[in-house]
Amino acid sequence: MQWKMRGRMWRRGLLAALLLVLQAAAQGQAQAQVQAQGQARKEALEFDTVTKGKPARYAAELFLPPAGKADQAPLAAMVIHHGSGGVSNTREYAYARAFIAEGLAAIVIDSFTPRGVTSTVQDQSAVTGLEFLADAMGVLRAAVAHPGLDAKRIGIVGFSKGGTSALYAALEKQAVRFAPKGERYALHVPFYPGCTNLYHDVTPTGAPVLVLMGAADTYVGSEACLELSGRMRAAGAPVETKIYPDAKHGFDAGPAYSIATGQNFSRCFWVEQADGGWIERTSGIATHGPGGKPIAGAGAKAMAGCVTLGVSGGVNALAKAQSLQDLLGFVRATFRLN
Repeated sequence: MQWKMRGRMWRRGLLAALLLVLQAAAQGQAQAQVQAQGQARKEALEFDTVTKGKPARYAAELFLPPAGKADQAPLAAMVIHHGSGGVSNTREYAYARAFIAEGLAAIVIDSFTPRGVTSTVQDQSAVTGLEFLADAMGVLRAAVAHPGLDAKRIGIVGFSKGGTSALYAALEKQAVRFAPKGERYALHVPFYPGCTNLYHDVTPTGAPVLVLMGAADTYVGSEACLELSGRMRAAGAPVETKIYPDAKHGFDAGPAYSIATGQNFSRCFWVEQADGGWIERTSGIATHGPGGKPIAGAGAKAMAGCVTLGVSGGVNALAKAQSLQDLLGFVRATFRLN
């Protein structure tokens, strides 16, 4: 029995390694496409972050437009943060190409490959939301220090899990955790984010936010994000929400998909209390006591009461085209691009 178990573990490890190799090869091809379009230049942008509670140092990809297409230096830049499926040519690198065409720098974060992960669809804890936020803020700190980038014109766009980091980075209490010296994004565009954590303190950083969601999204839904956006507006945040008709999760890229074993958190609403405690609304279970102290076993019980299995999504041509226009219009207006 031990030999059988070891054999299975060895095969799983080999498969994981093979997937990482294939993912790296695909990303290499996509990176070449980004650089080939308009002869964009590429640099590695190293940043400090955390993984499993320990300091780590990774590198994002910084793509700079050719001088003929570039805005006057220093350049405005857009950080691009992927979702649970990882970095892809049809989404993250496609947006990088779009930003380069606008004369912007584009910074692509890969929160998976350095951690040996290919996907979090079936296990969102493989790379946590906190680690995603740490990456997003770490890249911001590095971008602000880059001599070729305009520290006051760095925005972030994120998708699904990356959309959550793009949205929560607009909350001052969350941003200051990883940027205590005051580095802040100039704009935030979360695409179909998961808003399962409804924080009590939603004091905004002050940067404008555009939340883009699909009316037919059953992966993350829209209820929690609409509630959080409303709270942020009440606190003075310039937040705009837009919901595209008949659009599913991932409406802007990729073919239709359905994964029966994917974790679905659309029914989960963790609500922070005034004393720092947390209650999961659907199950009614308090998962953390005053001051945010975890209650033993409560988190697993709450998840059992709200997490379901089964996720799906896919591109919607109309929503894809309109959301790109909305995104670029928002960026142009905020950054005052010609």
